[in-house]
Amino acid sequence: MVTVEQLQDDNFLSQCPPPLSLQGIFSDIRIPLYRFGSNSVLDNGSVGGISCLIEEEQSVLDSILLAQWEDRMWKGLFRYDVTTSEIKVIGGRRKFIAQFNEGWSRDCMPKLGKNKIRHQKDVFEFSWMERQEELLFCVASGEKLNPELVLSAAVPDCGLLITINSSPVEYGHVFLVPHSSYILHQFLDARSLELVLRVAVEVNNCSFRLFYDYSPSASHIYFQEKLIPYNLLISDHGKRIFLFFQLHTSENFCTLSAWECGGYFVVKSRSEFDQATEHALLKQLTTVSLDDEGFQGVKRLCCTIASKFAS
Repeated sequence: MVTVEQLQDDNFLSQCPPPLSLQGIFSDIRIPLYRFGSNSVLDNGSVGGISCLIEEEQSVLDSILLAQWEDRMWKGLFRYDVTTSEIKVIGGRRKFIAQFNEGWSRDCMPKLGKNKIRHQKDVFEFSWMERQEELLFCVASGEKLNPELVLSAAVPDCGLLITINSSPVEYGHVFLVPHSSYILHQFLDARSLELVLRVAVEVNNCSFRLFYDYSPSASHIYFQEKLIPYNLLISDHGKRIFLFFQLHTSENFCTLSAWECGGYFVVKSRSEFDQATEHALLKQLTTVSLDDEGFQGVKRLCCTIASKFAS
């Protein structure tokens, strides 16, 4: 499981003068770097078709992700051992999954804000980067025909930072954080989405899934122009992408994560875990689901956006 994380502060960009380069934050850091080959697997029919990779073989990208994650696990950087969490399938037609995890927390990625950023000598530093061991490695586009792994490299511009999630939902749960010198991504743009899809394909693991949750504080763009919260779920080596919309009103501030929209629920209470039923989980999903009229409105919005790209 992996979560694509967007930065959460609308006002941060206004705090940064234009000449400030975020690259300086990582100038002294050297980490493993996985560069994708210039022969993109997205261009040869892998997504939506048959992958060119043999599914039984563990890929280099999958190996390094799990090796780095396990290294941080042995170093005690996680809040708990997620492998000991109790999991069960909820009886019913939909086969929802529930996990009992007392230590789990939604607020596991440090948010940008006054208490999270410090200003020294005109350079902003992210507080989570003070613990550099949480940064596992980076992936980025490459110029060579085939992918390559550089064991020790400077953090490149326009890549994806792979960091641990100190409150993992599953074994190997990490964050993918889009990064570039002058941009703090508050949404999943086309370039970042392409890199994320390439990760999904080249990890080559059927258990690997990517989740993206909208940010309530991000710029009002795309579906957030219409106040429609949304989530993405990418599975099956990038072949299947699910877009979930959620109801958001002044009376309803409840939102679900992408994995909850996909039927995977984490609870911190033993009684809630033992008493979980399909009916109760369906009710939870219903509270944030669009009604028929709202869903038709989203479909019209999607068609309008698609027609602009096609023209």
